[in-house]
Amino acid sequence: MHHGHPPTPSPTGGRRDAFAPLLDNPLAALFREHDRAGVATHGVPTGGAPEPVTVYDDGVPRVNLGSNNYLGLAGDPRVVEAAVDAVRRFGTSTSGSRVLNGTTRLHLQLEEELADHYGVEAAVLTSSGVNANVALLSTAGGPGDALLVDAHAHASVHAGAAASRGTVVRFRHNSLESLAQRLGRLDPRAGVVVVVDGVYSMSGETAPLAGLADLCAVHGARLVVDEAHGLGVLGERGRGAAEHCGVLDRVDAVTLAFSKSLASVGGAVLTSRAVADGIRASAVPYVFSAANEPAGVGAALAALRILRAEPERRDRLRENGARLRVELSVAGAPPLPGSGAVVAVPTGSEEATAAAWRAAYEAGVYCNAVAYPAVPRGQGVLRLSVMATHTAEQLQAAASSVAAAVRSARDAQAPERALGGRLAVA
Repeated sequence: MHHGHPPTPSPTGGRRDAFAPLLDNPLAALFREHDRAGVATHGVPTGGAPEPVTVYDDGVPRVNLGSNNYLGLAGDPRVVEAAVDAVRRFGTSTSGSRVLNGTTRLHLQLEEELADHYGVEAAVLTSSGVNANVALLSTAGGPGDALLVDAHAHASVHAGAAASRGTVVRFRHNSLESLAQRLGRLDPRAGVVVVVDGVYSMSGETAPLAGLADLCAVHGARLVVDEAHGLGVLGERGRGAAEHCGVLDRVDAVTLAFSKSLASVGGAVLTSRAVADGIRASAVPYVFSAANEPAGVGAALAALRILRAEPERRDRLRENGARLRVELSVAGAPPLPGSGAVVAVPTGSEEATAAAWRAAYEAGVYCNAVAYPAVPRGQGVLRLSVMATHTAEQLQAAASSVAAAVRSARDAQAPERALGGRLAVA
C-alpha cells in the first residue's frame, strides 16, 4: 500500500492522480502548518469527561465552553451506569445491522420513548446524527423532484440531499424571500422537501420556522428540521426550535443527534410510521450499518428520561446562555444574537480567531475556533457553548478571559489591516 506517495505513472504519463484532491487539500496543508508551528486550534485531546471544568491532556483544568454537552449529562452517574449496564447485558457491539441481528430491546425502547416524547408515530435510530440526515434525505425525492436546503445547514444535510435522486437547490440563509422565489420557479408537479437546521450550530441562530411552515403549506412541500442543537435546549418540553416556534405539529420529519443533550453518540429520524418503514427498507445508513452499540443506546435512553423528568435542567441551561451573553457584552465582546446554548463571538478575521483562541486557552478557557468553510471566508468566530451545570462564577470568569483574548487579537490585527498586510497565524 502506498503511504502518501503518488502511484506509479501510467505508461502514457497522462493519467491524473485521483487522490490529488486529498494530497493537495489546502485546508489539510494549513492544519499541518499549524501543527508544526504549535498553534493548532483543532483536535485538542482531553484527559477526562466534558464537564464544566475539564482536565485536558496536558493536565491543565479549563472551563469548558467548547462542548455540546448541553444538559451536563455526559458525566452524570446515572447515564454512566446505564451505559455500563447495557454493556454488561448486551456486550460491546451488536455485531450486525438492525435488519439482521443488531436489534436489542434497548433499541426498541429508545425508539418508542423518542417517538412518544415528540408525539410522532415512529423513530428510526441511526449510528450518528450525520447518518440520520443521510438516511432520510438520500431516500427522499426522485428524478424531477427538488430538495431546497438552507445554505448554512449542517454539512450532513447537504450530503444527504446530494445523495438523493432529486435536484438540490440552495436558498439564502434564513431568507423566506429567497425560499419563496425558488419555490415559485419549480415545476408545480415536482415533489419538494425544504430542509433547515432548527438551531445553526456555528452561529446559534434559530430558523424562522413559522414562516417556513407557512411557505411549505402554500406550496405543498414537506418540511424537515434538524434539531441536533435544539433538543434539550429550546421548547417547553425541550423538543427544540420547532416546539419553541409553535410549529412542531407542522413539521414532517425531525432529525436528531444524541451527541449533544443526550450524552451519547447516535441519531434518529422522527416521522410517520410509513416514512419510517421506507427508511428501514432502503436507507443505506440503516440497512447496511451495524446497529448502534449498546452502551450508546443505554446512555441516550437514560439521558432522555432525565431530560423529560428534570425540566429545571433546561431552565438552568437557558439561564446560563443568557448570563454568558450578558457577561461577554459587558466585557466588550458582544456575541451574535441567539437564544440557545451556542454563543458565537465574532473576532474579525481568521488570524484574529486563531490568536484569540490561543490566548483564551492559555488563560484557562477552552472554546472552538471557527473559520472558513464553517463561516464565510476571511471571517471568524469563537464558538462558545454552555452547559446546564456551569456555575455563574465559571461563566463570569470565562467571559472575562474570552473577551480579553478577543480584544487583544483584534488590536494586534488592526495595525496590520491598516497597512494592508496579513499576519501569520499565531
